[in-house]
Amino acid sequence: MGQQFFRSKVGKLSLLGFVGAMMLVSLAFAQAPAGGGEAIDPKIVINKVFTGFFSDFKFKMSMAWAFQWPIVISFAFGLGIAAERFYTIIIHGKGKVDMKKFTDQLIKYVEVKDYDRAIALCNVSPTAVLPLLSRAGLEAAKRNMGGRAIQDAIDEETLKIMPKITKRLTWISTLANISTLLGLMGTIFGLMYTFAGLELVLNPKAKANLLTTGIATAMNTTLLGLICAIPLTLLFQYMSQASKTLVDDLDESSVRLINALSKAY
Repeated sequence: MGQQFFRSKVGKLSLLGFVGAMMLVSLAFAQAPAGGGEAIDPKIVINKVFTGFFSDFKFKMSMAWAFQWPIVISFAFGLGIAAERFYTIIIHGKGKVDMKKFTDQLIKYVEVKDYDRAIALCNVSPTAVLPLLSRAGLEAAKRNMGGRAIQDAIDEETLKIMPKITKRLTWISTLANISTLLGLMGTIFGLMYTFAGLELVLNPKAKANLLTTGIATAMNTTLLGLICAIPLTLLFQYMSQASKTLVDDLDESSVRLINALSKAY
């Protein structure tokens, strides 16, 4: 979903506007010397940028905090969901099981119809998804319920496991998009607030200061939105690929086990 946003017209225009603004700011810093023709100290500029960025989290009339705190909250929720999915898919899902070796060993037991040892092997890693799936078919085979019953038992267990692997993944991408959109909304609101305030200020110097401060505050929300959205988008892609790999491995292993159990009859 994050990639789809940046491929859309709104995403492309937003990204183009942000890059253009950054290029203009960089050009202004490169061409505008400090008073007396002296070069600007980058450390002072960076320190000012960071100070302004973090000061916008305070409750001020510019209302940047109204967008920045929701962005941070969205980011925190996204990280929490990603951490829970990582545990479910990577740690809990696969466990310490090498799926290929595990399936090879099960098939050896099935070929000699030693279902007790096969089930005992599954019980070594009782929470991993492949042993759970395999045990359902092995128990049906042990009770001589027939090939159809074995297939149904594995299918039933698969229907229980698959939602646990794939659920809540799309929320990571959704929260990444929300972070980006909140950043853009904060920028638009900040610019509107700044330009509306310019009409009330008569002093030219005060107008220039208001414009500079207002634009910097508006850009801070976009920056924060991107800082939060990019890691969430990467996490979504990683967890989506991990879940797809786990599902593919489960499909391959379950088919091999079903074929072996069918031949054992």
